Amino acid sequence: MINHISIAVNDPKKVANVMAEIWDGVVYPFPPAPDSFIVLANDGKGTGVEITPSGTVIVPGEDLPAEVDLNGVAEEYQAKFIKSYVVPRYVATHLNINTKKNIDEIRAIANREGWRVLVADRGEGLFQLIEFWVENTFMLEVMTPEQTARYIEISDPAFIEKVFAGRPEAHIPETPPTENLNLIG
Repeated sequence: MINHISIAVNDPKKVANVMAEIWDGVVYPFPPAPDSFIVLANDGKGTGVEITPSGTVIVPGEDLPAEVDLNGVAEEYQAKFIKSYVVPRYVATHLNINTKKNIDEIRAIANREGWRVLVADRGEGLFQLIEFWVENTFMLEVMTPEQTARYIEISDPAFIEKVFAGRPEAHIPETPPTENLNLIG
């Protein structure tokens, strides 16, 4: 189980409230990162999303404590949220969540916010989800109860083994080829 993830957006408070609406969850301040919030799915499992301002990154602390003390305070050694001057418009990181809402309800939320939304097929029709583009820059994949049931079915290792049965394994060379790799020239 994934417990939580952090994402960076332009308007953390607004995005936190929209995420809570999709999840029927709750929003609280997230003090470790200034101007940030945590959305809890209120699912009894602690599932959450930390929502920070764009450009927020996590960096490791300095040094290590002298010895491991499970009761000690080691804040000076821990990772910290800081502001970066590099703010990409798009990132490879995305999040897939489930909701109790239906497709029309999710579309209505995205449309109200002016954010891109569409029902997408993945794996050439293997399963569907809703691409919900938070602030038109971060892809949140939202799954209705029916879509979630299908995702659980196809992500079962027995299902995947059946799908790949008889297919040759992908060959990944130990050393990548070096010829014809001049992409700038």
